[in-house]
Formats: sequence, structure tokens, C-alpha cells
Amino acid sequence: MRGIRLRATVLVTAVSAAALVVGGVVLITILRTQLIDNLDVTLRAQAVDRATLLTDGADPESLVTSTLREAVVWIGTPEGITLASGGRVAAEGPPIDLTAGVRTVDISYVEIHDGSESNEIDNEKFRVAIVEAVAPDGSPLIVAVGNEFEVVGKPVSAVARALVAGTPLLLLLVGGLTWVTADRVLRPVESIRLGAEKVGASGHGGSVPVPPTGDEIERLAETVNEMLAALDAHGVRQRQFVADASHELKSPLATLRIEVETSTSLPPPEREQRLAQIDRLTAIVNDLLVLARSDESQPMPTAPVDIDEAVFDALSMASPRSDLTVDIEQIAPTQMCGDEAQLRRLVQNLIDNARRHAATRVTITLTTDTDALTLHVDDDGAGVAPENRELIFERFARVDESRARHGGGTGLGLAIVRQIAERHHGSVMVTDSPRGGARFTVRLPLSIG
Repeated sequence: MRGIRLRATVLVTAVSAAALVVGGVVLITILRTQLIDNLDVTLRAQAVDRATLLTDGADPESLVTSTLREAVVWIGTPEGITLASGGRVAAEGPPIDLTAGVRTVDISYVEIHDGSESNEIDNEKFRVAIVEAVAPDGSPLIVAVGNEFEVVGKPVSAVARALVAGTPLLLLLVGGLTWVTADRVLRPVESIRLGAEKVGASGHGGSVPVPPTGDEIERLAETVNEMLAALDAHGVRQRQFVADASHELKSPLATLRIEVETSTSLPPPEREQRLAQIDRLTAIVNDLLVLARSDESQPMPTAPVDIDEAVFDALSMASPRSDLTVDIEQIAPTQMCGDEAQLRRLVQNLIDNARRHAATRVTITLTTDTDALTLHVDDDGAGVAPENRELIFERFARVDESRARHGGGTGLGLAIVRQIAERHHGSVMVTDSPRGGARFTVRLPLSIG
């Protein structure tokens, strides 16, 4: 579930980052626009007030030398002749063209400090309102009132810096909260997955936990349990059918064998051929019974088993081959806990398989380490193609002719080997043998408790 949590966290964080960027841009734009509008209204009102006072006969100097909040106050004629100027800075001539309105302009000015001029600055941005006025004698006048654009830029910059500084922290918080929330939301799904994994590992019936969430996850768990129950019921019926059919076939096969053995009408070669076919059918039935029983969910009996003795017993029961050499020099005394009958069957099947496919030599190696044993069974036959190395462990699997079933094989022996190995928490695999054929390797824990 970490992948889903990570993807959800990355996605939510990315969306949040995009939203914050867009929102920040919108916020700064709105703030800037609002501040400019407010400044324009203030400047225009101040300019109108002075124009009104000029019309009433006020002295222009008295309107620019008083304590003012504005940076620039200029009063003059439409031709640009200055009648009075003041404010916190001294502008060089008219601040802008004298067309009425409010606009942002660059002004060269000198800052005024304690009545003295200092700090000459060129082309600072100002917001200036221009208003037309009429002198008492009817002559036209112009009133300009302005302020530094910094009164807008400073708060906008402060907000922008706050957004830049706060966005990473906010995204970190959003990412953390998303991760924790996704973990809590997906925890029931992980419980369902673990439950399904346990059911799959056991190979038998079971159920997954149903979280009391009252949502889709709870319904998912219920549906999974219904599916598992249906699959388990189907598996039970299938295993029971195989077991019943195999059991019922044993008696007719035994009777058929007796009839063929005692028949006087069959020539000896034909009798031997039919007996071989009956033996093959009997072996298939016995293997099917083994598979059906190993599929059952009954507890597996465990006891100390001498694997080296199982190897020697399997070799002693094998049909002799005069052209075959069996190397058993690398078999160490080895004991493990498990189902003795199944482990002996595993060893027997591996040795029978190697003997059938070997050209002249079979080598058996049995070693142990701290907590597991390793059994290698090598033959010098045709080997197993890489694309068939999983297929040969399937029931009744058909592979290329080099490893085709012959010489009494049932097509179930290696499937039984894998099932027994997995039931004992082990594994089986096939690779190329150093001797040119196939190497079957079984690794089993010495204790399955």
C-alpha cells in the first residue's frame, strides 16, 4: 500500500502546490489592484480638496507647505509654470503631463530631510492624480498630488514573501496529513490483502477480516469472503471427486490385473504390454490419491525423518538399469521434521524422474546448513528447456519430446514433489546440471514448527 499512499501524497501535494501558486497570484493581483484603487481615490480626493480651496482664493503656497502625507504636491498652470510645490520630496517641474487623471509615472526628485535637500533620485515610480482647478480670476490651474508607488509595492511584497515562506511549510503539512490519512484509509485494505495472502499461502479455505467501516471497503471484504468461500467449496468438491474416483478405480484395476495375469488366451508379449498399461493406470490413480490427500486442509503429521535413509530406500526399490551409474558419495546424514510418508514420496519421485531421463549417470547430493537441507538430483539426459522449467511441475504437463513422459511416468510425479515441498515450507526448482542434463534442487527447512 506504500505505493498508493505515496502516489496519493504526491498527487495531493502537487495539486495543493498548484492551487497555492494560482491562489497566491490571484491574491497578490487582487491586493495590488485594491491598494492602487484606494490610493487613487485618496490622491484624487486630496487633489480635489486643493482645487476647491484654490477656487475659493487660497494661496497656493499654503496648500503645499503644510504638514502633508503626500510625497508630491504641485500647483501650476496648464503651460507647466510652477506656482507652488511641496510635499516630502521636491519634484523638478511638473510631475507628469498635465492631462487630468490618475496614472503611474517616473519622477526625478530630491528627498527633503529636516529642511535640507539630499539624496537625489532619478526616475522613481509615483502614483499621481491630476485635477483641473480655476483661480478666483477665472484663469485655469492644475493641481497634482502624488505618492510613492512603494505604498502599494511594500505590502504586496510583504504578502508575496509571506506566501513564498509559508507555502513549503503548508505543503509539508498537507503532504504529512495526506500520508497519515491515506494510511488510515488504506489500513483496512492492507488487512484484506494480508488475509487473502494467508488464504492463498495455505491453499485452503479461509476468510479476510471485514472492517466495520460501512463503506466500499467493507463491501469489498464481504465480496472477497464470498468469493473465497465459493472457491473453497469448489476445491473441496473437486478434491473429493478426484479422491472418490481414484479410490473407486483401484478395485477394477486390481481385478483387471488378475484377469490379465491368469488369462491363457493372451500371448505373453501382449500380456506383458497390457500389464504395463494397467500398472501405469494404477500409478496414475495412486498419484491422484496422493495429490487429493495433500490438498486437504487436515493438519500434517510431523516426526523426525532421516532423508538420507529415504534416498537409500528409494534407490533399493528402483528397478535395476544395467547401463546406469548412481553416484551417492555426497550424501550426508540428514534429519528433518515433517511428514515421513510425503517426504519419502518426494525423494522417490525425484530419483525415479532422474533415472528415467538419465543417459548413463545419476548423481545425488544431500547437504545441510544451519537451518535447512539441500537435495540435488542430477541426470545427464537431455535437460529441460528454460521455457519448460515451470511447466514440468504442473499436473499432466506436456513438454517437448526430450522430457516427454515415458518409461512409466504418470505426469504427476513432479507436481507431487512441488506440492510436498511447499507443504513443508520449502521449494523445488530445475536448472542445468554441471553434467549436461537437468538438476532438480529441493530446499527444505529442518524444522517446520
